[in-house]
Amino acid sequence: MFAALAVPRGALAHARLVGSDPPDLCAGVPASADSRCVTGVVVAAPPPVIRLTFNEPVQPIGRGIRVVAPSGRRVERGPARGTGRSVSVDVDAAEQGTYVVNWRVVSGDAQPERGRFTFTVGRPTATVAPVPDDRRTASRSGFVLAVVGRALHFLGYALGFGSLAFRWLVLRPLAVPRVAAFDRVLWRLTRFGVVALVLAEPLVVLGLALRLGISGDADVLVDVLESRVGLVTGQRLGVALALWAVLAALEIGSSTSLKLGLALGIALAVIDGQAVHAVSVRPLAAGLVTNALHVAAMATWVGTVIALLVAWRAAAVTPLRAAIARRAGHVAAITLLVAIGSGTLLSFQHLTGTGDLASTFYGRVIVAKVAALIVILAFASAGRRKGVGAPERWWQGELAALIAVLLLAAVLVSLPPPA
Repeated sequence: MFAALAVPRGALAHARLVGSDPPDLCAGVPASADSRCVTGVVVAAPPPVIRLTFNEPVQPIGRGIRVVAPSGRRVERGPARGTGRSVSVDVDAAEQGTYVVNWRVVSGDAQPERGRFTFTVGRPTATVAPVPDDRRTASRSGFVLAVVGRALHFLGYALGFGSLAFRWLVLRPLAVPRVAAFDRVLWRLTRFGVVALVLAEPLVVLGLALRLGISGDADVLVDVLESRVGLVTGQRLGVALALWAVLAALEIGSSTSLKLGLALGIALAVIDGQAVHAVSVRPLAAGLVTNALHVAAMATWVGTVIALLVAWRAAAVTPLRAAIARRAGHVAAITLLVAIGSGTLLSFQHLTGTGDLASTFYGRVIVAKVAALIVILAFASAGRRKGVGAPERWWQGELAALIAVLLLAAVLVSLPPPA
């Protein structure tokens, strides 16, 4: 992965403001660093329209742009209009003085963005109109909630579909006989996965709405649901409910239903790519396929380890422990290679170079994820050498590190790549 990142590349997959009319003089500059950030550009005539331009297509959320006059009154005329990379709103900026512009949008990879700047008509006012600014608090709480939701989604995917992959890739080739107690526990894992998938979506949507500032603007939540976020949320819930619907047929041992369940898992992995940075990869199909491979490989690995722990405790399958462990080890090795290869390709697209690994939070999370993978490899290697005599705590250690990887993955897809 480090070798691949040695070649600098332009960053992708994150909407940012690249221009505005009136212009934002202090884009990316702390307000305290320049006095111009307080009053903004000074224009002689009131602008009839506020127009924002982004580096990629975006969708305005809520009213999109809010403009506050020096007197404190709102002067935008109706909600903002979005056309591709441009968002604009008509304004009545007849007052002399300093205006505050707040904007919020959702990008093509379903990442929420907010910002604010000022401009002055005629001469600056002595005191800028007080405008509530909860961006830092709302962004922090929304980010945490979105990460928890996405981590729950990844865990649900691993439990729901990883356990089905364990049946197809491990138990079926070994012709393991059906043992009622063991079978019930495996199906319980699948049901827990479905429940986690369903519970995850409201958390993600609410987290994104909080990051955009849901307080004081009820339109925000509605617009989030009408954006790409809502589309992907509906598709994810549809897949989860479809899996729940076929569980009855799965539990009676229908091989056709098992294939259908695995197909739903593949579909969900592709759907996930629509709401993360994979949508920036060109061609788009390459990004979606690479992301789907990465998600499916990690879920199969986690599901296999959890199912292996269940098998370890099932007395009825004790004679088959060695064969199950060997087969599960082969599956884990293959999914590891797929996860590392696909993850490297995605990292190559979203980092500008190896320097980002130390200088950006996004890069440091990737480093932490790689460190967790090294821990996993140590546990897996030790367990494979010991074979059936490996202590159960080694599998538990590998599982704990895998859960950490899922959490770090949830953080990654909630962060903008380096710009």
